[in-house]
Amino acid sequence: MRGSATRSRRGPGTIGAVAILLLAAGCSTGGPADSEPSGTDDQAVSTAEPSETDDQAVSTAEPSSSGPVRAVDLGTLDGALREQTQWVLDHLAPGASGPAASEVEERFHPDFLAEVPADQVEPVLAQFREGPPLTLTGVGPVQEQEGARSVELTLSGEQPLRVTISVGADGLIGGLLIQPGPPPDLPEFASWGELDEEFTALGGTTRLYVGDVADGSCTTAYGAGNDPAPSGSVFKLLVLSAVVEAVEAGELAWDEELTITAEVKSLPSGELQDRPDGSAVTVEEAAGLMVAISDNTATDLLMEAVGPDRLSAAVARVTDEPERLTPLLSTSEFFRLGWDAPQVRERWADAAPDERVALLEELPADLARLRANPFAVSQPAWPDGVDWFLTGEEVCTAHAVLQQQAQRPAGTPVRGILSANPGLPRPDAATYQGFKGGSAPGVLAYTFYLESADDEGGGRVLSVQVSHTGAILPGGYTDLTQAALARLAGD
Repeated sequence: MRGSATRSRRGPGTIGAVAILLLAAGCSTGGPADSEPSGTDDQAVSTAEPSETDDQAVSTAEPSSSGPVRAVDLGTLDGALREQTQWVLDHLAPGASGPAASEVEERFHPDFLAEVPADQVEPVLAQFREGPPLTLTGVGPVQEQEGARSVELTLSGEQPLRVTISVGADGLIGGLLIQPGPPPDLPEFASWGELDEEFTALGGTTRLYVGDVADGSCTTAYGAGNDPAPSGSVFKLLVLSAVVEAVEAGELAWDEELTITAEVKSLPSGELQDRPDGSAVTVEEAAGLMVAISDNTATDLLMEAVGPDRLSAAVARVTDEPERLTPLLSTSEFFRLGWDAPQVRERWADAAPDERVALLEELPADLARLRANPFAVSQPAWPDGVDWFLTGEEVCTAHAVLQQQAQRPAGTPVRGILSANPGLPRPDAATYQGFKGGSAPGVLAYTFYLESADDEGGGRVLSVQVSHTGAILPGGYTDLTQAALARLAGD
């Protein structure tokens, strides 16, 4: 049973305004989690969940004054953006230490520190300066939005990095994003068909789809777009679309507060499941968390807030076969159906939509057994029809619809929400990259919407959906997907 979402309003404060500090790492294929992140779908680690550290246990040694070795300088950066950028670089230099929590509190905006505790910045930066020295090889153009200025740096080394720094009009750092840079040697392929063969050689089943987007619709450029495949958290694109429609209809507002109840809490990925019962989150923050870190509790909270009719309409906007996604499972239902109700699960795949609604009433009332035994969510459930099955064309259409919605007043936050976590390093030729990935046992999905400088009124979508009856090792799929992104962007 889904928990209810009680609502109130407060002033705007969004995950879009508070950049998340991410550490690019490897990928875990747990629940529909896709704690998605840079590197692979479920890989970036948010420091918003601190480990126990001591604010005072930080060396007071002065950092290097020069930062990483420079193949380029900081160019036209000036003022607070230049000063704060240099400060970050200084703390990425070999032999540097700190910063102490007190210094972090002086340099970072309170909204950032509400998401990333001050004592977590030092261990984050320390991880990146432990290896071989980094070299500053690129300084991107300064971007300005609502009084904030940001810049993206490229650092080469054994582990290339992209570092994005945002500084507000008050001179404080409002966002710091550290993610993998493009690998020095991407796989090469002469055609999409050749890439498809490379994916096939990795095992399992990979469905590669490329589409051109214009005016809210999608045209196939490559791939069999009509073959449904398990997609994990990619379905959250549909939830975001339903939220936009609810806002436009006056049923919700981006600054409206939703109350986190014990009943609505799902399993990770995410962070809202760890917040106290009765705490509040705005619609916009929940939507940002749902996409950027694939927060499952945020997803279920939003699904409850918009209601089944809005969700059904979102499904109908992307597919001619809505019965396949009816009812649209919440993440809590997905877990309980897949790993805590075998007698219901065995009847699920062959059930009609109305029968499935009835079957959901037979699920355990809560996630208590799975919380007590997290290792229970290990074997693939998609062969029994437990997942969100989408075709490549439907994934492409979901991105296209959201980009169209983003052009309307009610959809203003959408592009920022979709691009907050790029999933994989953005190709140099891309000017915008939206991302939503998905993972579950035996499932890995990457979906991207890209724009480049030469685009006129549209963009392109890349969808890679991998399904396997065993465990998936994401490394090879990630490398090929990164190469596909570069081709899509025109690098």
